[in-house]
Amino acid sequence: MNKQVRKALSEEKNNIILEKTSKLDSIAVGLDKKVNIILDGDVGDFVGSLNNGAHIKIQGNAGRYVGDNMTSGEIIVKGSAQDGVGFGIYNGIIVVYGDAGDGVGQLNKGGTILINGNMGDLAGLYMLSGDIIVTGDSGEDTGNWMIGGTIYVGGKYHTGSNLEIHGLDTADKRKLAEIFKKYEITATIDDFIKLKPKDLRPFYGNEVMQ
Repeated sequence: MNKQVRKALSEEKNNIILEKTSKLDSIAVGLDKKVNIILDGDVGDFVGSLNNGAHIKIQGNAGRYVGDNMTSGEIIVKGSAQDGVGFGIYNGIIVVYGDAGDGVGQLNKGGTILINGNMGDLAGLYMLSGDIIVTGDSGEDTGNWMIGGTIYVGGKYHTGSNLEIHGLDTADKRKLAEIFKKYEITATIDDFIKLKPKDLRPFYGNEVMQ
């Protein structure tokens, strides 16, 4: 499948459809062009990893670590995704229209991850920047030891260490409204709270070195 993608890119094709994806791992990885790719069916692990500009639409469910360490572009999952959505993402956006497993957006460095359903435990672990948005519930230890960024939750949640709970300000509401409109998400913005880190140096304690 990746050979087919590379061949199409060498022929300057900008709209590529891959059928019978058969839950294969590591499809459409390391892409470095602004192309549109549709994966027609369920896919396996690490799909869209290291994406740097491509717009990838998965017409089914995704396995683990979709969009792992992507630096720009867009990945749309029309179904659900397993653990590790957007692990280490630097930039760009990942949208999952169903549920997601554990570890959403761990080590997020500046990307946006939108889960239009529920997500599992340890979302945003060690998160440095960017946004995680979940319209449903978030599992145990959400945002555990996060250092930067914001997690928006529309349903129930359980916070981890180093977290503060805030209401939305005008800028937050505008941001969510724009994203929801673009991706046709039906959610009541007033139901959301945001989670922010309490301390930017949570691992060093409060003592001052002499």
